[in-house]
Amino acid sequence: MKSIFRHAAIAVFACVMAGSAVAQPAGPQPDPLAPLDEANAGALPERLPTEEEIAAAQAAFEESLEHRKGVIALPAAKVTLTIPEGFYFLGAEDTRRVLEEAWANPPGTAAEGMLLREGTTPFTENSWVVVLSYEDTGYVSDEDASHIDYDMLIDAMREGLDLENRTRTEQGYPTIDIIGWATQPRYDGATHKLYWAKELSFDKSPEHTLNYDMRVLGRHGVLSLNFVASLEQLADVEKAAPAVLAIPQFDAGAGYRDFNAATDRKADFGIAGLIGGATAATLLAKNGGLIAVVLAFAKKAWVLIIIGIGAILTFVRNMLGGRSKVKKTEGQRSATAFFDGPTPEEAPPVAPADGQPPAS
Repeated sequence: MKSIFRHAAIAVFACVMAGSAVAQPAGPQPDPLAPLDEANAGALPERLPTEEEIAAAQAAFEESLEHRKGVIALPAAKVTLTIPEGFYFLGAEDTRRVLEEAWANPPGTAAEGMLLREGTTPFTENSWVVVLSYEDTGYVSDEDASHIDYDMLIDAMREGLDLENRTRTEQGYPTIDIIGWATQPRYDGATHKLYWAKELSFDKSPEHTLNYDMRVLGRHGVLSLNFVASLEQLADVEKAAPAVLAIPQFDAGAGYRDFNAATDRKADFGIAGLIGGATAATLLAKNGGLIAVVLAFAKKAWVLIIIGIGAILTFVRNMLGGRSKVKKTEGQRSATAFFDGPTPEEAPPVAPADGQPPAS
């Protein structure tokens, strides 16, 4: 199967040949649909990277990532992860590099880390990852969980997209349309965990994208776990969801039941607000970065067309010689508490345990 980076490069080349300018990845950005002028033409690369160069760059990038396992603390979120067999974790800096350097997301998408299945990488076709982030919202009351009208909520979210889409269009990014619920929201009052999934369309494309969200409510805020996957992977994502939801636990004293109404800050929204925001526009402003993550994974080629072929060449050059990489030795792995057992390259892929997402 051809690399999606190669597809992006070919698409960019076709776009240029059709007379459209391609924005560069840094500095002031020209209109990506502006006519090709002499300045822009002079900035075009002499050639596209070969499939071999792209594959080598991807391999070098993957080798630079630290695959973490075992018990991992997220101090800012007051959360501890217990990574089971079949998964590995990337820390915050490696996650930033994946989102911004490998997937060409705009900078500034904050995340605590990224969860992947063993045997896969950020470049694996037809696979999913989970992006973890923490929102310091204060305590979110679940009193409204049992009487939310989800049809009305998604209509309000669609209306809120009008403002968001105007901004995205001005910045040269594709518009987003909510097609509907891929999985209607469900809240488990016993574990204080929430999940839902939206079916999205980017730039009116007939190829739809999955936006699968999970939230774990705590005393002071909410841990977000966002599956980055294609719509065709919905069944696989739902099968893996119980195992993924079991990985994070709030630390002692930071759990939902530890809330102290006399001393703790309380969010000014409930479960409906957590899903749809006080208004749909507020939700999209708050979660815009995570929506961009979905775009970058499911539609990496689209993003790279916008960002420009310069991003592809920069990535390849950095990985093949522009940046010093230190290869981890087996001894270094054994000395790290986050590694236990065989390395991801040695261990066969392990599927998460069967199961269904928790019912409300």
